Amino acid sequence: MSSVGKLEVGVVGCGVAGQAAATLLADEGHRVTVFERFAEPRPSGAGLLLQPTGLAVLRRLGLDEQAERLGARIDGLQGLNHLKHTVLDLAYADLHPAAFGLGIHRGSLFELLHGRLRQSRARLITDAEIVDVVRDGGRATVVDKAGTRHGPFDLVVAADGAHSRLRERLMPQARAPLYPWGCIWATVADSRDMISAPAMLQQRVRGTTTMMGLLPVGQHRVTLFWSLPAAALEAGRPIDLEAWRFEALELWPEAVALIEQAANADDFARATYRHVALPHWNDGPVLFIGDAAHGTSPQLGQGANLGLLDAHALSRALAASDDLVAALALFARRRGPPSRFYRQASHLLTPFFQSNQPLLGLARDALMAVACRAPGLRPMMTSTLAGLRRGWLSADALDAEGRYPLDP
Repeated sequence: MSSVGKLEVGVVGCGVAGQAAATLLADEGHRVTVFERFAEPRPSGAGLLLQPTGLAVLRRLGLDEQAERLGARIDGLQGLNHLKHTVLDLAYADLHPAAFGLGIHRGSLFELLHGRLRQSRARLITDAEIVDVVRDGGRATVVDKAGTRHGPFDLVVAADGAHSRLRERLMPQARAPLYPWGCIWATVADSRDMISAPAMLQQRVRGTTTMMGLLPVGQHRVTLFWSLPAAALEAGRPIDLEAWRFEALELWPEAVALIEQAANADDFARATYRHVALPHWNDGPVLFIGDAAHGTSPQLGQGANLGLLDAHALSRALAASDDLVAALALFARRRGPPSRFYRQASHLLTPFFQSNQPLLGLARDALMAVACRAPGLRPMMTSTLAGLRRGWLSADALDAEGRYPLDP
């Protein structure tokens, strides 16, 4: 099958999914223009966990070795409740001895992707917040906040995040409710090497209303997460750091050095999340990818990985199809099942960790540790962590080297 001819492509958003898509498409010879709403592109968010899936896309971009130098190898997930009883205990080595995740600060990942974007032939337009798309036959023109029109484009890739304005404008029938819980986060120095090998994403929970996480992100740094109701995260509403410090030390006294450092720095960022479900991936020549298409809570840690896979799948679908309509249909067939699974699984799991339903916390503490040891359930849970699931009954496998095999 022949590939789509070289297209004029507009990419809205300079985050993980947007930059990866723009670079991959530019590398394929498409004429790509990226629109970024800030005058200077910058990252937003905390540390994140790259799975074997996301690392495979970075490998395709030639960024995997740099990412591994900047980040921290993660060997698994360990969660305890306030009584120090195991809630979660999963290891990548169950999938393959060489398998691992990578904790990395979002700023480090952004700089890698942005440097790679700058090396490509993609054109970057900054200080241009895209607020609308006007259809022009089979093409589309994007309109920025100042009213300036750009295009027309054969394809517009909307990668403007979970709070996407283009999704609101073009797909009013989409569901994107705000999760009732979010978090505050801070990245601090791990000068005492509290997080030692084997490095784990660690969590502590008390019921369903108190949760703290520690993720090594490389260069002797750790990102600290603390769960809070979304109402407490409203802009301008102060955070009582002294109350937080007391509660955090009570939950996790061994983390005193990291907690004190975060409290003294008073440099917490706030994050809220949406559960995004679209009726379809595209509206004519406008395709949604990343969190704009399938935003979830961060409970399964898949957001960046799903966005990277979207970017790769789009470039391959265009290369494998005769026309744009066929390419977008192929993209939807390939990305629909795994994205649907992670959206559903995240939505089902979140209330067991973040909600006002104490009985769910009791059920979690009683059952999840058992599930982690059950021969039939542990492989499913571990493959879910690693981003390998294609659905409730199927999963991809790692290759002989413990890597995720991307479609050629």
